[in-house]
Amino acid sequence: MRSRALLACLSAAAVVVAAWLSQARPEGETFVHWEPVAPGVYRTKDSPHGYAVVSGKKAVLIDAPVPPDVVAELRTEAVEVVLLTHHHRDTAAFASAYRAKGVPVRAAKEATDWLTPEGVAKYWKESIPLRNSRTAYFVLPEGVPGVDCTLEDGKPITFGGWQITPIATPGHSRDHLAFRLRPAADKPGPDLVFCGDAFHSAGKMWAPFTTDWDHWTDVGLKPTAESLRKLAKLPISHLCPAHGPVVTREIPKALTATAEAVEEAGFMKSFERFTKQRLGDAPKYPFLVPKEQVASAGDKPWAKVADHLWITGNTYVLKAKDGDGILVLDPWGQGSADQVEKLRKEEKLGPVEVVGFSHAHYDHFDGIHVLNGRDRCEVWGLDLVALPLKDPLLIRAPFLDPRPIRFTKELKDGQTAAWGGYTFKFHHLPGQSWFSSGIETTIDGKRCVFTADNFFHQDQFSGTGGWMGLNRSSPVPYGTSAKKVLDIAPEWVLAEHGGPYVFSAEDYRRRVKWGEAAGKVCDALCVSGSHLRDWTPHRVSVGPVLITATPAGRITVGVTVDGSGSQVEEGELVLAGRGVFPNQSRAFRVNPGQRWVGEWKVDLPARLAPGRYVFAIEVRDSTGASPADPFVAVDIP
Repeated sequence: MRSRALLACLSAAAVVVAAWLSQARPEGETFVHWEPVAPGVYRTKDSPHGYAVVSGKKAVLIDAPVPPDVVAELRTEAVEVVLLTHHHRDTAAFASAYRAKGVPVRAAKEATDWLTPEGVAKYWKESIPLRNSRTAYFVLPEGVPGVDCTLEDGKPITFGGWQITPIATPGHSRDHLAFRLRPAADKPGPDLVFCGDAFHSAGKMWAPFTTDWDHWTDVGLKPTAESLRKLAKLPISHLCPAHGPVVTREIPKALTATAEAVEEAGFMKSFERFTKQRLGDAPKYPFLVPKEQVASAGDKPWAKVADHLWITGNTYVLKAKDGDGILVLDPWGQGSADQVEKLRKEEKLGPVEVVGFSHAHYDHFDGIHVLNGRDRCEVWGLDLVALPLKDPLLIRAPFLDPRPIRFTKELKDGQTAAWGGYTFKFHHLPGQSWFSSGIETTIDGKRCVFTADNFFHQDQFSGTGGWMGLNRSSPVPYGTSAKKVLDIAPEWVLAEHGGPYVFSAEDYRRRVKWGEAAGKVCDALCVSGSHLRDWTPHRVSVGPVLITATPAGRITVGVTVDGSGSQVEEGELVLAGRGVFPNQSRAFRVNPGQRWVGEWKVDLPARLAPGRYVFAIEVRDSTGASPADPFVAVDIP
């Protein structure tokens, strides 16, 4: 009896396997654009890899990096549906082309903001300039008409003899899905997972800056690791990424190793964790203001740091030694301006004579627009801090305000300026942002350095203002900036958000170690081996990022390529005209540590309706490392 049952099971399995094998194309057949992964499953030869699951004369596509005519090469008569792993431009490049042919295109519910025409238009309207840091990357220039953003985790789709199950795998993007392909009804057969960009290869992440969901925590890295561990629990026979090779051996090991690398990078996002948990015996050093002021936003009463110095939230006020005028550093909005006027009355202070900015985040500068005396006082800043504030549409960066600021004094790294009996030495102090400064001076006998949001007390926030690719920041400049402060050896560190503190040399030695160690951890996670290259959307960048033009006008699109790798890079940049103008191409070649600069002259058509037009730039090179995210927007009033 048992033999008969066993024979019946084997016969059923044979039928299933035979049916599965029947999906394969004739033996020895080769394709120009496709390569076989498993019988009935193909992937595009070029990266990013899209996948086709073929059943008879029909196909289901995983992602849409190639146009419909390329799918016809598989001799299918119809594409039943396109399933998108996430919203990124490369994976969804031809989604609209499939919709134009009546093919359903489906994505996660969370993709609504970055795939629907309404969501995409809203995204681009709010992103230039960007007021916050909650951004997305590789968003299509325009949405996909009729896209169906209703896919949910665990709700399967049946196709031919297969079951395709979406698996929520957020991290690389908030809307990321993987798709598990198995024979229907749990019959014997292959178990494939199309993982999109959730995984590249063992220990590596594609474009890791996409995990920067905010500017200072590991909030994006945490779900990235959780998604990898979720996939590692599945009995997968083939792991199929959009970038990177198909994995068929030791899949759980590869996924777990990548999750561990991601978790280590997340751990290193916090200096506080590093100094207390990794090094241990962290030094003790006091704050200079009452506890209630620490981490405040300017809503607390002024705290007196010294006879001539006060702080509330982000804003410092310094009284002149040789007069009653004041210098205001980092005014934030109307509330800050009101606080300054209140302090002036209470302390009988004179007019605002100088306003300075420590770094280019709006909560440290937009008070200038409402501050009493703004049209009569001097405005100071490091030249690199002034760069995005003078022209907020020049570069892509977070926390900008659309109103330009006029500077009366722009100082270079190492230069000094005098006011009110004080001498101020300006330092380029990148960390939280590349556009950040340190200002060295002596106040009431204490040698001080204003450090912006770079170096908080180890017990405040994460001990730093965090790092983020969009902010042009990383752990390496944090370490070099910490070394600058260590060499200055001030007595006081005048950090912001209410947190000035007594300088500790041991604490800053640890910050230098942290920057070096975190940089190595991030390097290990990157495809190229260099986070300075991969962990930035700005390796290829456009400036200005927003241009106002008229129909029939000519625009100039400037583009730069930074040689941030270890070898010569060359390739081609393609400015996609979207039918508004012909595609424009430029070849580039850049040496390590140098910058290639080019431009396009583009003539706009006479019949161009008012609105915002976004044009993406495709980066084609042979390095195989993570891409940048360049684009230019054109406003037609």
